[in-house]
Amino acid sequence: MKNPLSPMKHTLTLLTTLLLAPLASLQSAEPRLKPSLPAPLLQIKQWTEPRLKPGDPAPKLIPTQWIQGGPIKEFANDKAYLVEFWATPLWTCDDNIPHLNALYQKFKDKGLIVVGQNVNSKLAGGDPTNVKSLVGKMANTRIYPVALDSVNKLQGTMMDTWMSAAGQTCLPCAFLVGKDGRIAWIGNPAEVTETKMTYPVALDEKIEELLAGKFDVAKSVSEFLAEQQSERKCDLKRVAEGLLQNESLSGQALDNAYEIAVKANEGDFNNDEHRACHLAVLARATFMKGEKGKAVELQEKVIALMVDAKTDKADMAPYQVTLESYKAGHLPAMSPQEAVITLKTGDAAPKLNCGEWIQGQPVTEFAKDKAYLIEFWATWCGPCVDGIPHLNALHLKFRDKGLVVIGQNVEGKDQTPVKAFVKKMADRMTYPVALDNMSASGQGSMGKTWLDAAGLNSIPSAFLVGKDGRLAWIGHPNELTEKMIEEVLAGKADSSKTPIADPPNAGAPIEKK
Repeated sequence: MKNPLSPMKHTLTLLTTLLLAPLASLQSAEPRLKPSLPAPLLQIKQWTEPRLKPGDPAPKLIPTQWIQGGPIKEFANDKAYLVEFWATPLWTCDDNIPHLNALYQKFKDKGLIVVGQNVNSKLAGGDPTNVKSLVGKMANTRIYPVALDSVNKLQGTMMDTWMSAAGQTCLPCAFLVGKDGRIAWIGNPAEVTETKMTYPVALDEKIEELLAGKFDVAKSVSEFLAEQQSERKCDLKRVAEGLLQNESLSGQALDNAYEIAVKANEGDFNNDEHRACHLAVLARATFMKGEKGKAVELQEKVIALMVDAKTDKADMAPYQVTLESYKAGHLPAMSPQEAVITLKTGDAAPKLNCGEWIQGQPVTEFAKDKAYLIEFWATWCGPCVDGIPHLNALHLKFRDKGLVVIGQNVEGKDQTPVKAFVKKMADRMTYPVALDNMSASGQGSMGKTWLDAAGLNSIPSAFLVGKDGRLAWIGHPNELTEKMIEEVLAGKADSSKTPIADPPNAGAPIEKK
């Protein structure tokens, strides 16, 4: 968990994040998971300034109950200790068990004691009663001592005196304690490649050096403090993002958010991609303060950093779209939390509650002899405009075979540019086009019942509806193949093979003017 790359951990969506109430969930704003980064972690608390670090005396061992091995009441001066904090069910913790057991068997005769400190009782919804059952089932693969933390106390627990004191926010987390009773190292005992746990020799080497009295504690302290500074900047960035989600933020509140974003960009960064994510927040704060030109410059630096980091084009697309929005004087919306998806492939398509039809015949309901491709777009969205020729080609090729293409505009409150845009496109955009049906509050009906329900927060996004009135496919229109359309028209599409798990995000963040 704690190495120079650990700020990346806040992006990980491989797990359902479980929090200690009443802490709010963390934003997923850091770069995506890459091979050889720290394992996906369970977020248990927000970052705080640590008061315990490597080199300090290890706190006392004060678990509530030892359910295997032990009890261990104090540190012997001829032993070294690996104390791992874990919870279940959490695959990154559970998958660590054989590895920790192997370390215990390898080094126990050389003076290492491994302690599995379970903290299920400290998690929202965590059930410590399941721990004994798990340990019993793993009798042959987990032979090191295992303890439970206190159930009813908030202070004076292992979680409080070890994890919280060291500013550790995620599980799994391990502490190495030397024969002198001092903490030598704090970190994640494993790494992850894609969705598999990996176990480099680094921890083995640390243990060997510790047992031989050769471990470089000073280096460990330096790395820990540098990591904590990076954690601090990540926390500041998260706070700034939360404030800047409010598009009407102004006055002193906006000044405060801007200053936090500035502090989140101070000092060195682990890599260009990490720095770019922080700089993007500052660019947003700068734009909201009315400094459009400076915001554009900052966003251009963001993109340059992403290019230097050799970031995938799909990952870079939202940054480019944001730059275009800043140049056009528009503020892209930020999603405060992960979308809740209530509409997916295989479901009945929602009603067509469009506003004014500015081109083609109005479509009010789905005909049983037709399939429909509904694309959500806006004139200010560069990727949307670039994709119009592709959509028009699909319309011309399949219209006589039963496909109806609908360009559903989601311009925002000001829909006046759309008619002129469509008229100017002429024969390059020949399919039906509709405005959204706007409420008095400025919310579009189609945007709400289709995009929001499907958890989509970017455009262009498209929905393919089969002749049975059900959603056969959802995604970015450039990913829709002619074969998919042919299968839908022939009634051979299998929507179960195209589920929407993660909404596409390579387009423009949906703007709320």
